[in-house]
Amino acid sequence: MPVVLACVVLLTGCGGGDEEATVPEAEAPATPAPAATPGAGTSTVGVGQAETLSDVPFTLNTEQPVPPNFSEAYGRRARIAVQFYKLDEDSLGYPQGLSVDRGVRDAMDRLSAQYPTIEFFSYDISNPGPADDAGELQEGQYGTLAAQLGIGVTPYVAMLAPSGEEYVITNLFQGYTPEPVLSQALFDLAAVEVEDNTSDINVRIENVDLTDDGGGIEFFSVQNPTESPVNLRGFTLRVLSPEDAQVDPDAPQVTINSDVRIPVRGSASIGRVPDVVDADGEVVDGTFEGGTELDLAPGDQVALLDPGGAVASTYTV
Repeated sequence: MPVVLACVVLLTGCGGGDEEATVPEAEAPATPAPAATPGAGTSTVGVGQAETLSDVPFTLNTEQPVPPNFSEAYGRRARIAVQFYKLDEDSLGYPQGLSVDRGVRDAMDRLSAQYPTIEFFSYDISNPGPADDAGELQEGQYGTLAAQLGIGVTPYVAMLAPSGEEYVITNLFQGYTPEPVLSQALFDLAAVEVEDNTSDINVRIENVDLTDDGGGIEFFSVQNPTESPVNLRGFTLRVLSPEDAQVDPDAPQVTINSDVRIPVRGSASIGRVPDVVDADGEVVDGTFEGGTELDLAPGDQVALLDPGGAVASTYTV
């Protein structure tokens, strides 16, 4: 008798008879769980990390303290990728582990060399700097930028592009994100048609050292993060306007007038005279013309322009 009952139950559950089985309506997908940390045997993208269904408008409030180089790129309507990470332990412990932040930060650093037309910005979340008008932001400080972007869990990556008269956030990533996912999002961002003035030569200003009598440039150093050598001949260094962070074509400038070849993933220093010694104690690799009339002061911004006049890098003195 138990065997017969089991068969009846089985037939009933399988939709026996002439009636078709009823298919339940699909339910809305549940909110995804946070992604596991790397090494846990998964490459699932975490909460908030899928490509956004629609672009989210974003307006930078420049009345509040924000990084000058970020504000300059925003004003130039460049494509922007900005990341926040955390490397220091805190008293409460960190839920995903600091290796996650390092992993995403290092992935973004590697990818930045592949997308020269995107402006990359990277900030340690523990170093905001002044969030009011108490003082100027220093290199690496972000002020109110994290709050304006609505940053949540780190690592946090936001990708922004100009659209019409405004900016939009095209992708947001929070927590662990596989490098191929970040690369695809950057590829999509680079494909956005913009009319910015960003150079396709990927070099970065590392340091600007002023003369002892103030205002002029003693030397400056430039890094090449790519897999191809770069010649800086014809590049210029110009002061950005303090009002709108734009390049003033009539302002005094520095011009690199010699062959200065930066090797793959190397750097080079350019001085006002051939025997200037850079921050590493090495004689500079080349010289520039001009620079004595720049009248620079701490907090001023300069931009490195390629021979075509496009902005390759900016730096806050």
